[in-house]
Amino acid sequence: MDQKFKKSQKLEKWLKWMETIHNEIRALVQDANMFWEIQDIIRENPRIQKPNAFYSYLARTYLSHTLIGLRRQTKLQKDSISFVRLLDEIAKNPEELSRSYFNSRHLHSTGPDLDQVVGKADLEAVGIVESSQLKEIIKMDDFAPYADASGTHVCPQMVEDDRKKLESAAKKHEAYADKRVAHFDKRKPTIIPTFEELDDCIKLIDQTYVKYHFLFHAESMDTLMPTYQYEWKSIFCEPWLKVGFGSAKGLIHISEDFDDELPDFREYTESTTQV
Repeated sequence: MDQKFKKSQKLEKWLKWMETIHNEIRALVQDANMFWEIQDIIRENPRIQKPNAFYSYLARTYLSHTLIGLRRQTKLQKDSISFVRLLDEIAKNPEELSRSYFNSRHLHSTGPDLDQVVGKADLEAVGIVESSQLKEIIKMDDFAPYADASGTHVCPQMVEDDRKKLESAAKKHEAYADKRVAHFDKRKPTIIPTFEELDDCIKLIDQTYVKYHFLFHAESMDTLMPTYQYEWKSIFCEPWLKVGFGSAKGLIHISEDFDDELPDFREYTESTTQV
């Protein structure tokens, strides 16, 4: 990585925003995966395929959490960090996300000499005298699909199109969240989104983030969905109820058992991130 590239204050700010956006979208992707994995568990076990208030609770919780999470990332407000706000700023200041910056972050810039990997004779055969020339070609090819006509920075129209696509996909979800999740509006929602549409929106924001992660960090990824280092579903292999469970006393006892394990609620309501 080229340490000589001097980042502007705006670019530094965007990189900090990307950290927040990364964590928010990863949570949406991971939670969607977990929700549908639980649905698979239910489908595969006929003994638990019966009406149950817990299933309704699970669905309501997932919908509320996901709709508000999408709303945070797809609403353009000047006093908050969101993915669409970041895209809006990039479209207006494309020179900040430049080829020079991308090249400074490119993994190939610190890789081994290519004449050692490819062979000096093979490089010279195609007119490449120094391995640094091939490195530059590789970096240019990686950035080219996202560059404007000048090739010096990202294409602002591409960024603007990505922003509009996200806003369009999230519009019906935002309207429903405003009228039925954030508060209960007297006016009924004109469109009620489906689970499939919600999933499609999460997939879109995931793939769009991956694209800009590459442009900011020169690192490729397929999705923000993490790989678990343990089997999270193993808890379902254990009975959840203690013997004799059912009384209020038993409920209190179980709650006390888990008190030390529960995170502070403030973790979900407070943020130290500054706009």
